[in-house]
Amino acid sequence: MNKLKLFIFAISLGTAAQAQTLQEANKKTENERYDLARKDYEKLVQVDPNSVENAFFFGNFYALMGEKESAIGMWRKAGSINLEDKLAQVSAAKVLYFQGDTTAAGLQFCEIIKKTKRKNPVVLHRIAETYATGPLKNLKLAEAYLRDVVRLDPKNLDAFVLLGDVLLAQSSSNASAATEQYNNALAIDPNSAKVIVRKAKIYQGVQNYPLANTEYKKAQAADPNYAPAYRENAELNMLFDQYKAAIECWEKYLKLNDTDEARYRYASSLFGAKQYCDAVPQIEQIEKNGFVNLYTKRILFYSLYECNEAKDSLRYVQALTESENFFKIVPKDKIISVDYKYRGMIYDKLGQEDKTVENYYLAASIDTAKAADYLTDIAKLYTEKKDYPKIIEVYTKKMNEYPAKMQAIEYYDFGRAYYFGPKDYKMADSIFGRLVTTSPTFPGGHFWQARARVAMDNNPKLKAYLAQPQYESFLASLSEEDIASGSYKAYIVEASKYLGDYYVNSPVKDKVKADAMWNKVLELDPNDAQAKKYFGK
Repeated sequence: MNKLKLFIFAISLGTAAQAQTLQEANKKTENERYDLARKDYEKLVQVDPNSVENAFFFGNFYALMGEKESAIGMWRKAGSINLEDKLAQVSAAKVLYFQGDTTAAGLQFCEIIKKTKRKNPVVLHRIAETYATGPLKNLKLAEAYLRDVVRLDPKNLDAFVLLGDVLLAQSSSNASAATEQYNNALAIDPNSAKVIVRKAKIYQGVQNYPLANTEYKKAQAADPNYAPAYRENAELNMLFDQYKAAIECWEKYLKLNDTDEARYRYASSLFGAKQYCDAVPQIEQIEKNGFVNLYTKRILFYSLYECNEAKDSLRYVQALTESENFFKIVPKDKIISVDYKYRGMIYDKLGQEDKTVENYYLAASIDTAKAADYLTDIAKLYTEKKDYPKIIEVYTKKMNEYPAKMQAIEYYDFGRAYYFGPKDYKMADSIFGRLVTTSPTFPGGHFWQARARVAMDNNPKLKAYLAQPQYESFLASLSEEDIASGSYKAYIVEASKYLGDYYVNSPVKDKVKADAMWNKVLELDPNDAQAKKYFGK
């Protein structure tokens, strides 16, 4: 009997009494029955505290759940049970890897591989798994070790699956290499639902709904009890707005896995698909059962805000209450800018402007990439209320800090704020000038810059006709559609009168152009007194 067979035989003898139970715990984990799997692992390590495998896989479970410290503790336990056990040695090195000391961990992995002459598939598999799933991934090394595993153990379905996952992670745009490994796994077990689901996800990744849906259905037929096949299918349907089919899949998933964790995933999917009204009762139910975390709180208060077509103030009050509950339990470093934005929007609906603005500024302070957008939101609030000093304050800040992100409409509102608020026509002229530069084909920019210059030109004894170029540019910027729509009629009359006066009374004096301007006025308003007077009618 060779050394590899001796190793496998030794493991089988040492774990025969509890292998089935461990297998069940691992199966529950695969099926996303995490609460039940956790209980099984806890029982396993209590009943047999000397099992390296039990502790090792419990550590893997903790890692999957994102409970890093618990995972490290369990791997440390596995590593201390039997210092000669190769899986225990891998486990001890895995502790170092997840603690961030990847160099020391790598040296230990190399030493273990050297001692086993790179011929122990269990060792190579679990080291590759570490490199593939650890906080600092080394996918190339994981791939190399997994290729050794499948060469040494060509019936190792899980190794082929992990190899496919690693290859896909390295080249998500080219899934052919990963698909080859998934097909190798299916050659071992054609009815492996977890492999079929992976192939479905490849089709989903390239937006091929029909093929992805077909593969998910195939996985469900192969193993009707494999819950992830229904969840993934539900999320596919959500992605393609097939909500009825999605709900059917979720109902099947919940029959197999009706836990708070499962309902949380369901609610998260509903929320992601913007089905806010459906997400609310799901979150309320699991929170009532004691399943509460920052994400349930976030989903709930966002969804309460969104699920309010009737604009019911009591609903907004409920959303505000839940938002305060969220901020009470969430560490500051876990708060994102959108949390403040939503709380700001709720305050806005409740008419509390100061708190709305306060929260938008908080949002801007923690997300510089979106800060300019939040300043725009604040400015819009003030624009609706025609609070000109505040509009000027916010847009001045945005223009100074994020000039490249100033939009034409913002310059428009900014300039009008100076024009109507403090009546600072010089600043209005400057801002409208920026608007003209930003959007030269927009007639409104030229028109309002002209008005600002008219207001600046307020010496009746010495009229400088400062607005002449802007009114000319305004008329020139109008398209045939603009003129035909009639929406610019009053503005065209105003510009034509000004220019008619300019060509009569300015030093330029051009009767032909003056006649043209005053005729344009009469075309649009045959009863205009000034135009009639000009033509002596």
